[in-house]
Amino acid sequence: MMRRIAVALLLCVSGASGAAWGAAAPVPVAAPSPSPAPKDVLPVNSSLVLELDDEISTATTSEGRTFRAHLASALMLSGVKVAAAGTPVIGTVTFVRHAAAPDKDGYMSVRFSSLPLAGGITLPLRPLSATWSIHVTGGQESTSAVTDDIKDIFVPYHFLYRQFRKGSDLDLKPGSTVHALTMGTVRLIAGAPRVELLDPVRLGTSVPYTVVTPIPLFTPEPLITATPKPSPSPTPGATPGS
Repeated sequence: MMRRIAVALLLCVSGASGAAWGAAAPVPVAAPSPSPAPKDVLPVNSSLVLELDDEISTATTSEGRTFRAHLASALMLSGVKVAAAGTPVIGTVTFVRHAAAPDKDGYMSVRFSSLPLAGGITLPLRPLSATWSIHVTGGQESTSAVTDDIKDIFVPYHFLYRQFRKGSDLDLKPGSTVHALTMGTVRLIAGAPRVELLDPVRLGTSVPYTVVTPIPLFTPEPLITATPKPSPSPTPGATPGS
């Protein structure tokens, strides 16, 4: 009898402990993060993504050529569409360097027209980088250098080939994305955008200090002034000289 009671107690204890062990621990539920407050200001130097509509390459382009691009996504401020996706922007090539030997890649410089905004105002833009060039990582550059060194050892006259090897041209196809920076602050006032441009840089009127004495722009006056003394005039004689 006592044995049956002990077995029954043991079964009850094991069942209770098994239920406790098998119970799943409560999983903490993360509180939903609050959605970011809508912005009503686009600060100066904000990055905008532009998508190219024309192909542009350092192999074929020249200085002064224009190309088309558009705003990749709509510009929204506090739920108000300031600029629609597809708003056109015109780019102009200001400088171009074609690929040349030895291993000189092509690069170019561009400028952008202003971005039209709602209400008939415009926002000046500038390229994210002053020069567009082929991006080469440090690993790619070191790998290329090691490969050339190995070829110089095992391939006859490879060092001469390197002297005449042409670099690569920068080729951007339609649909390529580039970044532009805003040159003004856009504020939403009474539901309409307003553009605030930066004040021009004013130079001070003070004369900069220099340790070098500048050369005077005029002839200085002499320290000693001499009074000229005229020589006596000759006295004419009565008899003219022969």
